[in-house]
Amino acid sequence: MTSLGGISVPSARLIYRGAEADVYLGPWCGGKAVFKFRKKLEYRLDVLDRAIRTQRTVHESDMIHRVKAAGVPSPFLYFVDPRESLLVMEYVEGVRMKDVVSTSPPATSLPLFRKLGGMVATLHANGIMHGDLTTSNVIVDGGRLVMIDFGLSITTSRVEDQAVDLRLIKETITGAHSEVAQDALKSLFEGYEAVAGERTFRSVARQLKDIERRGRYARVE
Repeated sequence: MTSLGGISVPSARLIYRGAEADVYLGPWCGGKAVFKFRKKLEYRLDVLDRAIRTQRTVHESDMIHRVKAAGVPSPFLYFVDPRESLLVMEYVEGVRMKDVVSTSPPATSLPLFRKLGGMVATLHANGIMHGDLTTSNVIVDGGRLVMIDFGLSITTSRVEDQAVDLRLIKETITGAHSEVAQDALKSLFEGYEAVAGERTFRSVARQLKDIERRGRYARVE
């Protein structure tokens, strides 16, 4: 029996340990569920720690609802306990896109990037920045992609923020999927443009190049 805040979860299994939150897999109403528990951090004052964990739990649950409303596949939210900093969500059966791309031929993986590009464009069109856009935060469930982990997501319509999202996924592709990086990026951007339109895509792409230029020439003191 594992105690997560005020809930005791039988047979809960830790599947991810993060700096801010631990994620468990366990039973919920006859099925499987993911339990995301923001743990107390000892270096923070108690009052501040509780306020931060509560605010971030409420914020993430709100972002999940916004993503759902935008029509982007994401886990169903079953239960929210702000006081205990706990989210209970649907467990999406599938494989991380990172693992699928690493073990599949390009003919299988490249269409996934095009589909992902369209999903990102849909988020941006609805004023949402994912904030942690990597292939580890996308689950391949049969023929669909499901986005997960909205702890860093924000509402924004700034082109700069949209370009930062694309910058992160671009870094992930070139770093983790170098063998298909060039074609994967082409597919991703094609998918983005197909949904966002040429004018919007060009605006975001220009901002992406500007961000990369600033990073390239930034001085480290």
